[in-house]
Amino acid sequence: MPTRTSPAPLRRGIVKLWFALDAIVALAPPLYWAADGRTTQIAAIPAALFYFLAVSLCITTSLIVAYWLDAADEGSAA
Repeated sequence: MPTRTSPAPLRRGIVKLWFALDAIVALAPPLYWAADGRTTQIAAIPAALFYFLAVSLCITTSLIVAYWLDAADEGSAA
């Protein structure tokens, strides 16, 4: 009978990579937007503001997913 391994380590690894990507993107914004003096528009808002809104949405989503996966792992261990 084949044994099934838990997908929890793989999910944890994916969330860790997601957190690393969040950190890189949040800590290294495209500074040239501030330096060039132009206001590029994306979806009718300045590109820099759009960038920071997108990064904050990505970070918030990763935290919510990590919370849900942690709660699911606790529930399956009980």
